[in-house]
Amino acid sequence: MGTLTNNLIQTLQIIYSATFMPIHLYEGDTCLCSFPVNELPTDFISVYKNKLTDTPKDIHYISTKEFLHVGIVKNQKHNIEVIIGPTSSLTLTESDIDSVISTYALPLTYKEIIAEFYDKTPVFSLSQFLNILALIHKEVNNKLINVFDEFGFLNKVTEHAVGKHHSDALVQRKEQSMFHDSYHFEQQYYNLIEKGDVDGLLHFIQSAPTIIEGRTSSDSLRQAKNIFISSTALATRHAIAGGLDIETAYQLSDSYIQEVEKMSNQASITALNATCSIDFTKRVAEAKMPAGMSKDIFTAIQFISNHVNQNISVEDVAKQLNMDRTTLSKKFKRELGFNISSYIMRRKLEEAKSLLTFTDKTVSEISEYLCFSSQSYFQNVFKAKYGMTPKEYRKNN
Repeated sequence: MGTLTNNLIQTLQIIYSATFMPIHLYEGDTCLCSFPVNELPTDFISVYKNKLTDTPKDIHYISTKEFLHVGIVKNQKHNIEVIIGPTSSLTLTESDIDSVISTYALPLTYKEIIAEFYDKTPVFSLSQFLNILALIHKEVNNKLINVFDEFGFLNKVTEHAVGKHHSDALVQRKEQSMFHDSYHFEQQYYNLIEKGDVDGLLHFIQSAPTIIEGRTSSDSLRQAKNIFISSTALATRHAIAGGLDIETAYQLSDSYIQEVEKMSNQASITALNATCSIDFTKRVAEAKMPAGMSKDIFTAIQFISNHVNQNISVEDVAKQLNMDRTTLSKKFKRELGFNISSYIMRRKLEEAKSLLTFTDKTVSEISEYLCFSSQSYFQNVFKAKYGMTPKEYRKNN
Protein backbone atom coordinates (compact mmCIF):
# COMPACT_ATOMS: atom_id res chain seq x y z
CA MET A 1 0.00 0.00 0.00
CA GLY A 2 1.17 3.52 -0.82
CA THR A 3 1.71 6.45 1.52
CA LEU A 4 -1.67 7.97 0.63
CA THR A 5 -3.50 4.76 1.49
CA ASN A 6 -1.60 4.22 4.76
CA ASN A 7 -2.26 7.80 5.89
CA LEU A 8 -5.91 7.50 4.88
CA ILE A 9 -6.39 4.31 6.90
CA GLN A 10 -5.00 6.04 9.99
CA THR A 11 -7.30 9.03 9.46
CA LEU A 12 -10.36 6.83 8.93
CA GLN A 13 -9.49 4.96 12.12
CA ILE A 14 -9.50 8.28 14.02
CA ILE A 15 -12.81 9.35 12.44
CA TYR A 16 -14.40 6.01 13.34
CA SER A 17 -13.08 6.18 16.93
CA ALA A 18 -14.63 9.66 17.28
CA THR A 19 -17.98 8.95 15.61
CA PHE A 20 -18.52 5.15 15.35
CA MET A 21 -19.70 5.83 11.80
CA PRO A 22 -19.25 2.62 9.73
CA ILE A 23 -16.45 3.11 7.16
CA HIS A 24 -15.12 0.91 4.32
CA LEU A 25 -12.03 1.70 2.22
CA TYR A 26 -11.77 0.18 -1.26
CA GLU A 27 -9.06 0.12 -3.88
CA GLY A 28 -10.96 -0.93 -6.97
CA ASP A 29 -13.03 -3.93 -5.91
CA THR A 30 -10.72 -4.85 -3.03
CA CYS A 31 -11.75 -3.85 0.48
CA LEU A 32 -8.55 -2.66 2.17
CA CYS A 33 -10.08 -2.10 5.60
CA SER A 34 -13.37 -1.59 7.41
CA PHE A 35 -14.42 -0.03 10.70
CA PRO A 36 -15.81 -1.73 12.66
CA VAL A 37 -13.83 -4.74 11.49
CA ASN A 38 -15.89 -7.34 9.58
CA GLU A 39 -19.16 -6.78 11.47
CA LEU A 40 -21.27 -6.54 8.35
CA PRO A 41 -21.28 -9.15 5.54
CA THR A 42 -19.27 -8.02 2.51
CA ASP A 43 -22.15 -8.52 0.09
CA PHE A 44 -24.39 -6.33 2.26
CA ILE A 45 -22.02 -3.40 1.77
CA SER A 46 -21.62 -4.30 -1.92
CA VAL A 47 -25.35 -3.68 -2.45
CA TYR A 48 -24.87 -0.03 -1.54
CA LYS A 49 -21.45 0.25 -3.19
CA ASN A 50 -22.91 -0.71 -6.55
CA LYS A 51 -25.57 2.00 -6.24
CA LEU A 52 -23.00 4.66 -5.34
CA THR A 53 -20.24 3.99 -7.86
CA ASP A 54 -22.43 4.79 -10.89
CA THR A 55 -22.10 8.53 -10.32
CA PRO A 56 -19.18 10.43 -11.90
CA LYS A 57 -19.02 12.73 -8.86
CA ASP A 58 -16.18 12.56 -6.32
CA ILE A 59 -18.69 12.78 -3.47
CA HIS A 60 -22.23 11.41 -3.43
CA TYR A 61 -24.82 9.92 -1.07
CA ILE A 62 -28.15 8.09 -1.20
CA SER A 63 -31.00 7.75 1.28
CA THR A 64 -33.17 4.65 1.31
CA LYS A 65 -36.84 4.24 2.16
CA GLU A 66 -35.74 2.79 5.53
CA PHE A 67 -34.11 6.18 6.34
CA LEU A 68 -30.63 4.75 5.86
CA HIS A 69 -27.88 7.04 4.55
CA VAL A 70 -24.84 5.77 2.62
CA GLY A 71 -22.14 8.00 1.14
CA ILE A 72 -19.09 7.64 -1.08
CA VAL A 73 -15.92 9.66 -1.64
CA LYS A 74 -13.73 8.81 -4.64
CA ASN A 75 -10.19 9.58 -5.66
CA GLN A 76 -10.33 8.84 -9.38
CA LYS A 77 -6.56 9.09 -9.90
CA HIS A 78 -5.69 6.44 -7.32
CA ASN A 79 -8.85 4.32 -7.82
CA ILE A 80 -9.74 4.74 -4.14
CA GLU A 81 -13.27 4.78 -2.73
CA VAL A 82 -14.37 5.41 0.85
CA ILE A 83 -17.91 4.36 1.76
CA ILE A 84 -19.52 5.52 5.00
CA GLY A 85 -22.69 4.03 6.43
CA PRO A 86 -25.20 2.65 6.15
CA THR A 87 -26.39 4.63 9.15
CA SER A 88 -29.77 5.96 10.12
CA SER A 89 -31.32 9.21 11.31
CA LEU A 90 -33.93 7.13 13.20
CA THR A 91 -33.82 4.06 15.41
CA LEU A 92 -34.53 1.14 13.09
CA THR A 93 -37.52 -1.08 13.85
CA GLU A 94 -37.77 -4.79 13.14
CA SER A 95 -39.93 -4.01 10.09
CA ASP A 96 -37.17 -1.69 8.79
CA ILE A 97 -34.68 -4.55 9.05
CA ASP A 98 -37.13 -6.85 7.27
CA SER A 99 -37.50 -4.24 4.52
CA VAL A 100 -33.72 -4.04 4.04
CA ILE A 101 -33.52 -7.84 3.78
CA SER A 102 -36.39 -7.94 1.27
CA THR A 103 -35.37 -4.92 -0.85
CA TYR A 104 -31.82 -6.11 -1.42
CA ALA A 105 -32.62 -9.86 -1.58
CA LEU A 106 -30.29 -10.64 1.32
CA PRO A 107 -30.29 -14.01 3.13
CA LEU A 108 -32.59 -14.17 6.18
CA THR A 109 -29.56 -15.28 8.20
CA TYR A 110 -28.33 -11.66 8.01
CA LYS A 111 -31.28 -10.32 9.99
CA GLU A 112 -29.80 -10.86 13.44
CA ILE A 113 -26.36 -9.60 12.35
CA ILE A 114 -27.80 -6.41 10.82
CA ALA A 115 -30.09 -5.75 13.80
CA GLU A 116 -27.17 -6.15 16.22
CA PHE A 117 -25.02 -3.87 14.07
CA TYR A 118 -27.56 -1.04 14.11
CA ASP A 119 -28.06 -1.42 17.85
CA LYS A 120 -24.37 -0.53 18.23
CA THR A 121 -24.31 2.25 15.63
CA PRO A 122 -25.24 5.77 16.81
CA VAL A 123 -28.09 7.66 15.14
CA PHE A 124 -26.88 10.52 12.93
CA SER A 125 -28.86 13.39 11.48
CA LEU A 126 -28.45 13.91 7.73
CA SER A 127 -26.49 17.11 8.44
CA GLN A 128 -24.02 15.25 10.70
CA PHE A 129 -23.70 12.47 8.14
CA LEU A 130 -22.92 14.85 5.28
CA ASN A 131 -20.39 16.83 7.29
CA ILE A 132 -18.49 13.61 8.11
CA LEU A 133 -18.61 12.79 4.39
CA ALA A 134 -17.21 16.26 3.63
CA LEU A 135 -14.40 15.74 6.15
CA ILE A 136 -13.39 12.48 4.43
CA HIS A 137 -13.56 14.23 1.05
CA LYS A 138 -11.13 16.86 2.37
CA GLU A 139 -8.74 14.08 3.40
CA VAL A 140 -9.08 12.03 0.20
CA ASN A 141 -9.07 14.83 -2.39
CA ASN A 142 -7.59 17.75 -0.43
CA LYS A 143 -10.65 19.81 -1.31
CA LEU A 144 -12.96 21.56 1.13
CA ILE A 145 -16.65 21.68 0.18
CA ASN A 146 -19.80 23.27 1.59
CA VAL A 147 -22.44 20.53 1.94
CA PHE A 148 -25.29 23.00 1.44
CA ASP A 149 -23.88 24.10 -1.92
CA GLU A 150 -22.64 20.65 -2.95
CA PHE A 151 -25.94 18.85 -2.41
CA GLY A 152 -28.24 21.64 -3.56
CA PHE A 153 -29.85 22.50 -0.23
CA LEU A 154 -29.76 26.16 -1.23
CA ASN A 155 -31.32 25.66 -4.64
CA LYS A 156 -32.14 28.99 -6.29
CA VAL A 157 -33.88 27.28 -9.22
CA THR A 158 -36.28 25.47 -6.88
CA GLU A 159 -36.80 28.62 -4.82
CA HIS A 160 -37.68 30.55 -8.00
CA ALA A 161 -40.04 27.79 -9.21
CA VAL A 162 -41.88 27.69 -5.86
CA GLY A 163 -42.06 31.49 -5.82
CA LYS A 164 -43.57 31.54 -9.31
CA HIS A 165 -46.12 28.86 -8.40
CA HIS A 166 -47.03 30.80 -5.26
CA SER A 167 -47.53 34.06 -7.18
CA ASP A 168 -49.63 32.40 -9.91
CA ALA A 169 -51.79 30.59 -7.35
CA LEU A 170 -52.27 33.76 -5.30
CA VAL A 171 -53.44 35.72 -8.37
CA GLN A 172 -55.86 32.94 -9.33
CA ARG A 173 -57.34 32.67 -5.84
CA LYS A 174 -57.85 36.42 -5.61
CA GLU A 175 -59.56 36.52 -9.01
CA GLN A 176 -61.88 33.69 -7.96
CA SER A 177 -62.35 35.06 -4.40
CA MET A 178 -61.07 31.77 -3.00
CA PHE A 179 -59.23 32.41 0.24
CA HIS A 180 -57.93 30.22 3.05
CA ASP A 181 -60.53 30.64 5.80
CA SER A 182 -59.11 28.20 8.35
CA TYR A 183 -57.10 30.59 10.55
CA HIS A 184 -59.83 31.48 13.07
CA PHE A 185 -61.10 27.89 13.01
CA GLU A 186 -57.60 26.67 13.91
CA GLN A 187 -57.28 29.20 16.73
CA GLN A 188 -60.44 27.88 18.39
CA TYR A 189 -59.62 24.24 17.66
CA TYR A 190 -56.09 24.22 19.09
CA ASN A 191 -57.08 26.45 22.01
CA LEU A 192 -59.52 23.73 23.12
CA ILE A 193 -56.71 21.14 22.94
CA GLU A 194 -54.38 23.37 24.95
CA LYS A 195 -57.09 23.89 27.62
CA GLY A 196 -57.81 20.15 27.80
CA ASP A 197 -61.50 20.86 27.08
CA VAL A 198 -62.72 17.48 25.78
CA ASP A 199 -66.44 18.32 25.76
CA GLY A 200 -65.80 21.65 24.06
CA LEU A 201 -63.66 19.98 21.39
CA LEU A 202 -66.27 17.28 20.70
CA HIS A 203 -68.98 19.94 20.26
CA PHE A 204 -66.66 22.04 18.08
CA ILE A 205 -65.81 19.11 15.78
CA GLN A 206 -69.47 18.18 15.37
CA SER A 207 -70.55 21.74 14.55
CA ALA A 208 -67.49 22.84 12.56
CA PRO A 209 -68.25 24.70 9.32
CA THR A 210 -66.89 23.68 5.93
CA ILE A 211 -63.56 25.39 5.35
CA ILE A 212 -61.30 25.83 2.33
CA GLU A 213 -58.04 23.94 2.70
CA GLY A 214 -54.84 24.77 0.88
CA ARG A 215 -53.65 22.22 -1.66
CA THR A 216 -50.42 20.48 -0.72
CA SER A 217 -50.50 17.61 -3.22
CA SER A 218 -51.98 16.66 -6.57
CA ASP A 219 -53.03 13.33 -5.01
CA SER A 220 -56.12 13.45 -2.78
CA LEU A 221 -54.90 10.71 -0.41
CA ARG A 222 -51.51 12.38 0.01
CA GLN A 223 -53.32 15.69 0.54
CA ALA A 224 -55.34 14.19 3.41
CA LYS A 225 -52.21 12.73 4.98
CA ASN A 226 -50.34 16.02 4.67
CA ILE A 227 -53.17 17.90 6.38
CA PHE A 228 -53.25 15.27 9.12
CA ILE A 229 -49.49 15.54 9.72
CA SER A 230 -49.51 19.35 9.93
CA SER A 231 -52.58 19.27 12.19
CA THR A 232 -50.93 16.71 14.49
CA ALA A 233 -47.74 18.79 14.67
CA LEU A 234 -49.75 21.81 15.83
CA ALA A 235 -51.78 19.71 18.28
CA THR A 236 -48.52 18.39 19.76
CA ARG A 237 -47.18 21.87 20.45
CA HIS A 238 -50.46 23.13 21.93
CA ALA A 239 -50.69 20.02 24.12
CA ILE A 240 -47.20 20.71 25.48
CA ALA A 241 -48.19 24.32 26.15
CA GLY A 242 -51.23 22.93 28.00
CA GLY A 243 -49.08 20.84 30.34
CA LEU A 244 -48.54 17.51 28.58
CA ASP A 245 -44.95 16.39 29.06
CA ILE A 246 -42.75 16.83 26.01
CA GLU A 247 -41.68 13.21 25.52
CA THR A 248 -45.24 11.87 25.76
CA ALA A 249 -46.48 14.51 23.30
CA TYR A 250 -43.83 13.83 20.67
CA GLN A 251 -44.06 10.03 20.98
CA LEU A 252 -47.85 10.26 20.64
CA SER A 253 -47.44 12.45 17.57
CA ASP A 254 -45.00 9.97 15.98
CA SER A 255 -47.36 7.06 16.66
CA TYR A 256 -50.35 8.78 15.02
CA ILE A 257 -48.31 9.89 12.00
CA GLN A 258 -47.01 6.34 11.52
CA GLU A 259 -50.61 5.12 11.74
CA VAL A 260 -51.93 7.57 9.12
CA GLU A 261 -49.20 6.53 6.67
CA LYS A 262 -50.69 3.00 6.68
CA MET A 263 -54.13 4.22 5.61
CA SER A 264 -55.52 4.03 2.11
CA ASN A 265 -58.74 6.07 2.22
CA GLN A 266 -59.69 9.60 3.26
CA ALA A 267 -62.60 8.62 5.51
CA SER A 268 -60.27 6.65 7.78
CA ILE A 269 -57.88 9.61 7.94
CA THR A 270 -60.70 11.98 8.89
CA ALA A 271 -61.75 9.63 11.68
CA LEU A 272 -58.16 9.26 12.87
CA ASN A 273 -57.77 13.05 12.94
CA ALA A 274 -60.68 13.35 15.38
CA THR A 275 -59.34 10.45 17.47
CA CYS A 276 -55.90 12.04 17.59
CA SER A 277 -57.09 15.49 18.67
CA ILE A 278 -59.40 14.06 21.34
CA ASP A 279 -56.61 11.81 22.63
CA PHE A 280 -54.26 14.80 22.98
CA THR A 281 -56.99 16.83 24.69
CA LYS A 282 -57.80 14.07 27.21
CA ARG A 283 -54.12 13.72 28.10
CA VAL A 284 -53.80 17.48 28.54
CA ALA A 285 -56.84 17.43 30.83
CA GLU A 286 -55.20 14.75 32.98
CA ALA A 287 -51.87 16.59 33.10
CA LYS A 288 -53.38 20.09 33.33
CA MET A 289 -51.17 22.66 35.02
CA PRO A 290 -51.85 26.33 35.83
CA ALA A 291 -50.75 28.83 33.20
CA GLY A 292 -47.73 31.01 33.88
CA MET A 293 -45.64 28.51 35.83
CA SER A 294 -41.94 29.32 36.18
CA LYS A 295 -39.24 27.69 34.07
CA ASP A 296 -37.92 25.80 37.14
CA ILE A 297 -41.26 24.18 37.87
CA PHE A 298 -41.87 23.39 34.19
CA THR A 299 -38.43 21.70 34.08
CA ALA A 300 -39.24 19.78 37.26
CA ILE A 301 -42.49 18.51 35.76
CA GLN A 302 -40.78 17.36 32.57
CA PHE A 303 -38.05 15.60 34.57
CA ILE A 304 -40.60 13.77 36.72
CA SER A 305 -42.67 12.76 33.67
CA ASN A 306 -39.61 11.31 31.93
CA HIS A 307 -38.48 9.32 34.98
CA VAL A 308 -41.69 7.76 36.31
CA ASN A 309 -40.16 4.33 35.71
CA GLN A 310 -37.41 5.09 38.24
CA ASN A 311 -37.41 5.31 42.02
CA ILE A 312 -37.41 9.10 41.78
CA SER A 313 -37.41 11.28 44.90
CA VAL A 314 -37.84 14.99 45.62
CA GLU A 315 -34.07 15.13 46.21
CA ASP A 316 -33.46 13.78 42.67
CA VAL A 317 -35.62 16.53 41.17
CA ALA A 318 -33.96 19.22 43.29
CA LYS A 319 -30.50 18.00 42.24
CA GLN A 320 -31.53 18.16 38.57
CA LEU A 321 -32.50 21.82 39.04
CA ASN A 322 -29.47 22.68 41.23
CA MET A 323 -31.85 23.65 44.05
CA ASP A 324 -32.14 22.46 47.61
CA ARG A 325 -35.12 20.29 48.49
CA THR A 326 -36.83 22.82 50.77
CA THR A 327 -36.69 25.67 48.25
CA LEU A 328 -38.04 23.47 45.45
CA SER A 329 -40.83 22.05 47.62
CA LYS A 330 -42.01 25.50 48.70
CA LYS A 331 -41.88 26.89 45.15
CA PHE A 332 -43.71 23.86 43.72
CA LYS A 333 -46.48 24.09 46.35
CA ARG A 334 -46.79 27.85 45.92
CA GLU A 335 -47.16 27.70 42.13
CA LEU A 336 -49.24 24.55 41.71
CA GLY A 337 -51.07 24.19 45.01
CA PHE A 338 -49.94 20.64 45.82
CA ASN A 339 -46.80 18.89 47.05
CA ILE A 340 -44.12 17.71 44.65
CA SER A 341 -44.17 14.23 46.24
CA SER A 342 -47.91 14.06 45.48
CA TYR A 343 -47.21 14.98 41.87
CA ILE A 344 -44.58 12.24 41.53
CA MET A 345 -47.15 9.69 42.72
CA ARG A 346 -49.83 11.18 40.46
CA ARG A 347 -47.60 10.81 37.38
CA LYS A 348 -46.75 7.20 38.27
CA LEU A 349 -50.44 6.36 38.62
CA GLU A 350 -51.30 8.10 35.33
CA GLU A 351 -48.58 6.06 33.64
CA ALA A 352 -50.07 2.94 35.25
CA LYS A 353 -53.47 3.77 33.75
CA SER A 354 -51.91 4.09 30.31
CA LEU A 355 -50.06 0.77 30.66
CA LEU A 356 -53.21 -0.97 31.87
CA THR A 357 -55.16 0.39 28.90
CA PHE A 358 -52.69 0.04 26.04
CA THR A 359 -50.37 -2.85 26.97
CA ASP A 360 -50.70 -6.44 28.13
CA LYS A 361 -48.23 -6.02 31.00
CA THR A 362 -49.41 -7.75 34.18
CA VAL A 363 -50.21 -5.75 37.32
CA SER A 364 -47.05 -7.17 38.86
CA GLU A 365 -44.94 -6.06 35.87
CA ILE A 366 -46.44 -2.55 35.96
CA SER A 367 -45.81 -2.28 39.68
CA GLU A 368 -42.20 -3.30 39.21
CA TYR A 369 -41.71 -1.06 36.16
CA LEU A 370 -42.95 1.99 38.06
CA CYS A 371 -40.75 1.13 41.08
CA PHE A 372 -43.49 0.65 43.67
CA SER A 373 -42.16 -1.03 46.80
CA SER A 374 -44.64 -3.91 46.38
CA GLN A 375 -47.56 -4.96 44.23
CA SER A 376 -49.96 -4.69 47.17
CA TYR A 377 -48.84 -1.10 47.85
CA PHE A 378 -49.36 -0.24 44.17
CA GLN A 379 -52.86 -1.76 44.23
CA ASN A 380 -53.75 0.12 47.41
CA VAL A 381 -52.66 3.59 46.20
CA PHE A 382 -54.27 2.98 42.79
CA LYS A 383 -57.60 2.09 44.39
CA ALA A 384 -57.39 5.06 46.77
CA LYS A 385 -56.88 7.38 43.79
CA TYR A 386 -59.34 5.94 41.26
CA GLY A 387 -61.84 4.00 43.38
CA MET A 388 -61.06 0.64 41.75
CA THR A 389 -58.23 -1.87 41.61
CA PRO A 390 -55.84 -1.97 38.61
CA LYS A 391 -57.55 -5.15 37.35
CA GLU A 392 -60.99 -3.53 37.58
CA TYR A 393 -59.69 -0.47 35.74
CA ARG A 394 -58.26 -2.64 32.93
CA LYS A 395 -61.55 -4.52 32.62
CA ASN A 396 -63.51 -1.25 32.35
CA ASN A 397 -61.12 0.19 29.73
